[in-house]
Amino acid sequence: MQHKKYIQWLYSELPEWVKRQIISAETSRKLRDYYGAVDQPKSRNIALIVCGILGSALIGAGVILLFAHNWDALNRPLRAVLSFTPLVTAQALAGWVLWKKTVSTTWREGSGVFLMLAVSAAIALIAQTYQIPGDLGNFLLTWMLLSFPIVYIMRSTTVALLYLAGITAWAGYAESMSGQALLFWSLAALMVPCVWMEIRRDRYTMRSVLLRWGFALCLTIALGIVLEKIIPGLWIIIYSGLFAVMYLVGQLWFRDIPKVWQKPLFLVGSIGIACHSFLLTYRWPWHEIGWHYYRTASHHHELPAIIDYVLAAGLPIAAISLLMYARRRVSDNLLWLFGVAPLIAVIGYSVAAWDQTAIMPMLLFNGYVFVLGLGVMISALRQGRAGKLNAGLLLLAAVILARFFDSDLNFLIRGLAFIGVGLGFLIANLVLARQSKGGAV
Repeated sequence: MQHKKYIQWLYSELPEWVKRQIISAETSRKLRDYYGAVDQPKSRNIALIVCGILGSALIGAGVILLFAHNWDALNRPLRAVLSFTPLVTAQALAGWVLWKKTVSTTWREGSGVFLMLAVSAAIALIAQTYQIPGDLGNFLLTWMLLSFPIVYIMRSTTVALLYLAGITAWAGYAESMSGQALLFWSLAALMVPCVWMEIRRDRYTMRSVLLRWGFALCLTIALGIVLEKIIPGLWIIIYSGLFAVMYLVGQLWFRDIPKVWQKPLFLVGSIGIACHSFLLTYRWPWHEIGWHYYRTASHHHELPAIIDYVLAAGLPIAAISLLMYARRRVSDNLLWLFGVAPLIAVIGYSVAAWDQTAIMPMLLFNGYVFVLGLGVMISALRQGRAGKLNAGLLLLAAVILARFFDSDLNFLIRGLAFIGVGLGFLIANLVLARQSKGGAV
């Protein structure tokens, strides 16, 4: 399966090579004859899967609305029977799919979504019929726990993504009600074998890519929710460590994937480091952080806060260890620029905890973001990649312009700064265009 991706890439490049006379048309034909035909992913299959998912969701919603039409006029036993009817039907359909249509992605996705929605309907209707007390948090948690086996039984990507969204929503609700969402880590860990098995099976498939996207976004969003924050500001170190680990893992084990959108760990990690570091160029994140501002309010829980300390120590260590491991396997200076972000965050946090003026950590991250943008831009010029070049320029422009707006400089100097940054964009892209025309890339 992995070789197919390289062959597809080769076939996409052959016409351009022939046009530039790098190879002859005869050589191109021989290459195609040697490697043979490669099945291309068909948009029709994707459309069938999407239609199957939407159809199942609409049928489930329609059944619930039909029950709701005369719900108040029915007695309790009949309500109970009707509550379980969609669930029994969905289970029967899922069983038939596993028996007859197990190789069909469309049937597995559609029946899996239908079964998951039937579970939620049964929970809600039974609770309403017998007046079982509860809130949205209890409903989400029960629904996710009962729906989790569907992820493995039906191998449904949509159900897996809904599960990740559901546990994230549950964590947010639990924390908003002054509770604690420590259970989130166990719920998320249940998905690790699923993601790992798909990576081992074939890291290039749409299912594998979507699962990695879902898991990366789920961790990014939920992490800020579940932290207890008893020691203010630990999020600075934790998020920096998380993004660095994602970036390094993406570069170490998914670097050979041809399309950038298929590398969610790399994208979330690199964009996360850039945005997180840019926020730290301001003064406000550094105010009143550190052990001197230890929080003792009732809605803060000391025992779950141990997770905060473990993450604050473990993620930077993991990032630095991966960076040391990567230096012998990947020759890319950007690995160092992105990989040292947690170390810089630890230094900035330590300084801010003792010096409440926040000037030093703010200056530290202004310098780091500037060097990071410059490094991305230089790397892009060497590789001839316009998108990467503009990303580096955008990062440089952001930190420069942010400091101009943050200061008391007059309009003339700010206007000149805007013009200078704009000229930088134009000149850099012009250089890249000339390199491309001259065959430098």
